[in-house]
Amino acid sequence: MDGTVKVTFQPEGKAAHVLPGSLIIEAAARAGIIIETPCGGRGTCGKCRVIVQDGCSETTDTERGRLTADELAEGVRLACQAKVMADTSVTVPEASRFFEQRILASGEGGTSRLCPAVAKRAVELAEPTLEDPAADSDRLLASLDDDAIELDIGAVRQLGSAARGDGGQVTAVLHGHDLIAVEPGDTTAQCFGLAVDVGTTTVVGSLLDLATGHELGVASRTNPQVAHGDDVIARISHAGDAEGLAQLQGKITECLNDIIGELTATAGVSPDAIYQAVIAGNTTMNHLFLGIDPSHVALMPYPAVLRRGGVFAAVDLGVGIHPRGRVITLPNIAGFVGGDTVGVVLATRLLERDKPTLAVDIGTNGEMVLGTRHRMVCCSTAAGPAFEGARIRYGMRAAEGAIEQVRLGDDVEVSVIENVPPRGLCGSALISLVAALLQRGILESTGRLVPPDALPADLPEALRRRVVEHGGAWAFAVATEEESALDEAILLTQRDVRELQLAKGAIRAGIEILVHEFGIESGDIDCVLLAGGFGNFIRRGAALRIGLLPLIEHERIRFVGNAAIVGAKMALACNDYMHQAEEISRRTEYIELGALPEFQMRFADAMMFPEEG
Repeated sequence: MDGTVKVTFQPEGKAAHVLPGSLIIEAAARAGIIIETPCGGRGTCGKCRVIVQDGCSETTDTERGRLTADELAEGVRLACQAKVMADTSVTVPEASRFFEQRILASGEGGTSRLCPAVAKRAVELAEPTLEDPAADSDRLLASLDDDAIELDIGAVRQLGSAARGDGGQVTAVLHGHDLIAVEPGDTTAQCFGLAVDVGTTTVVGSLLDLATGHELGVASRTNPQVAHGDDVIARISHAGDAEGLAQLQGKITECLNDIIGELTATAGVSPDAIYQAVIAGNTTMNHLFLGIDPSHVALMPYPAVLRRGGVFAAVDLGVGIHPRGRVITLPNIAGFVGGDTVGVVLATRLLERDKPTLAVDIGTNGEMVLGTRHRMVCCSTAAGPAFEGARIRYGMRAAEGAIEQVRLGDDVEVSVIENVPPRGLCGSALISLVAALLQRGILESTGRLVPPDALPADLPEALRRRVVEHGGAWAFAVATEEESALDEAILLTQRDVRELQLAKGAIRAGIEILVHEFGIESGDIDCVLLAGGFGNFIRRGAALRIGLLPLIEHERIRFVGNAAIVGAKMALACNDYMHQAEEISRRTEYIELGALPEFQMRFADAMMFPEEG
């Protein structure tokens, strides 16, 4: 097995280990950094500029056509063209970053707005006199000059003491027209918000300065509910009684508060200065977070209890921000398409697109949305377990020791997370491995692993030796016993291939149903956007080779990272986006695949691998 090279990305200092010859943009994705590529990685837009001094391949003709001589001399490269050959450090300018800087930075016209629902206003209250003994609340409301303001009990309780300190200067904290807090002095510079993606497997939180729009930090955790099942059906089953529901709600709240503690400690911010949290999660995660019984979501016709977004006082949910701060959940669409999908649609601007665009969020479940500004349709499939390592013999999540990328040359080449001896296969490795096996003739389009005596004559001997017997069937040794961190070889078994076929077949069939329902052909899709942490690590060529996605040009497939949390940050930073989220929820048409007779036929066909890549 060939070694990997280390690429460190600045200014974060995040590192990724990749195979020599990997593109910088691929290494960045593995480090969790999404680089802007409007042209789909063809090098024609020149938007993916990075700075690297050494350790890369020679400049390409495309780069010399897009970059000036001075830029090349300064080490500027195109991330979609430059290949990493040795350990190196790469600086990614703000202008080359996808989503965060572009959306949250103020002053960029219509693509980025900063108008949060939370506002702080500092005012001076005149002291009451015998001639004018007006109540503190009346004097405050008169200073704010807004007849629509409603008083929250928490703010009223703070008002008396706040009005009599700092010479009568106070800061009113407003959430829309609700006065949620009154603080002594001028605290307008201390106004923060939290955006959270509550996934079935992982929880990611982002702390924003609502006065500037700047992101102050990101933290993540494994969703502690995984102890009660990997998928939403298992969680719904566990929540079948009041005790189980309370247990799951408590676990996610504790996880969220742990993330808040890390973010505020790192940024030097008081949790009481966080006045709003926006939560994006699938419908089941949304219900469990709110302590709502989700049992009917698993029963035909799969109705949700709550579709529209909710606004709740933090103290009522046990969320560790300002007690009277507001916790807002992005609206759901249907029982199995939730606020995380709404966040994806919001972040990818599907409501602004004239040409059909397909967004695919592959996580523990697979959600797909196809649409334009005029119409959107969506569906969901239970496809994620195989992609996240479940039901795969040597499968695992994308953690230390997971093989994340596989190439087949004269022998097997792998990239392993944290560059340690491998312990198993994560989803991205599963896809790249199966694609490579198909390409080399080791795997047939039916999904059958070819026995040693029928392998292609020109197959290198090292690869031929890796086809081994396992449990009465054939398997492929991705890592031998000597190469792995286990006391045994890491195999791809025949059953593993079948599990992948089931997962990819469900997603592909769902896409075909959406295309049919929309009244177009697959070739009419203008762009495919792969969202989600897992989607970000899939190689386009491998996804096309196994038939996961419709056969379209590579440049029309784009990676958009964790778009769900980006949508949550947009809704947090600008209340207009929150209203747009509600519009997305109302307008998006949900298609229940299980109710369609043609789904099973399409699913059976989609399980087959394409004959050619």
